[in-house]
Amino acid sequence: MCHTRELAFQISKEYERFSKYYPGIKIGVFFGGMPIKKDEEVLKNNTPHIVVGTPGRTLQLARQGSLKLNKIKYFVLDECDKMIGDNDMRRDVQEIVKMTPQEKQVMMFSATLPKDLRAVCKKFMQDVSFCATTQRLQSRTGCAALSRRLRLIVAPC
Repeated sequence: MCHTRELAFQISKEYERFSKYYPGIKIGVFFGGMPIKKDEEVLKNNTPHIVVGTPGRTLQLARQGSLKLNKIKYFVLDECDKMIGDNDMRRDVQEIVKMTPQEKQVMMFSATLPKDLRAVCKKFMQDVSFCATTQRLQSRTGCAALSRRLRLIVAPC
């Protein structure tokens, strides 16, 4: 899930590009500003394995029963700071999460995640780990040598 239709479309195109290696995989992209009937038809006739969408349209499709969320295995939020930071989107995301199984992997991505939003993000996940890029670690530690030795750090919180 992502916060804009432009990003949803971009992500779906990347999935389509990768799906050439998995020919049976179907992708659906859903966002507001388009007739919902088209989305309903895609869900009914195409039955996508991967769904990319904005919170509002995703919730709308789930509420009316067109999008079934009871078998979700992976729940991904891109630019989570934008969705969790916006109260309306956060409410939509919370409602969507409640419609998914308890047992799923939740992944949230953001280039800039303020500390106050980290606590909110943790409520959506279990066994939380944060990743930082070497640039961020360099700025925190002042150690320029990190970039030669370290690509990514994952630490449980």
